Order: sequence, then structure tokens, then C-alpha cells
Amino acid sequence: MFTGLSAFPMTPVTANGVDEKGFNNILARLTTARVDSMGILGSTGSYAYLTPEQRKRVATLAKQVAGDIPVMVCVGAV
Repeated sequence: MFTGLSAFPMTPVTANGVDEKGFNNILARLTTARVDSMGILGSTGSYAYLTPEQRKRVATLAKQVAGDIPVMVCVGAV
């Protein structure tokens, strides 16, 4: 299905929630490096600790920054 390098970035958080600036910086670096795809909100993405609204926001940010790079949004039963 996917070939090449798939990056699974962490989702940085602060006491106030998702660190959107930090997350955008991580994604921008991955985009500049031309990874082949990104998987967000997996176990390294701290999905279990985020609210549904925060997860939706993270997914939206990822797609905005990734441009034409495919983004996989991981899901779990937690």
C-alpha cells in the first residue's frame, strides 16, 4: 500500500493541551525532508491522552501542513 519512509511523529502537548506550533514545526520538518507518508495519532502520537476534539484538530493540522504527502490517521479502541 505505502512505500518509502512513513514517519510517525509525536504530538507535543503542554499543560494547556496540544502544542500546535510545536506540532506544525515537526510536520514542517518532515514535509521538507519529503517523507513518503505520515501516520499521526498512533501510540507515539499520544492519541489515548487527547480528547476527540483535540484529535480532530491534530488531524486537520497534519493535512494542512503535509500538503500532497499522504496522512494516515491512526485509530484505536481506547
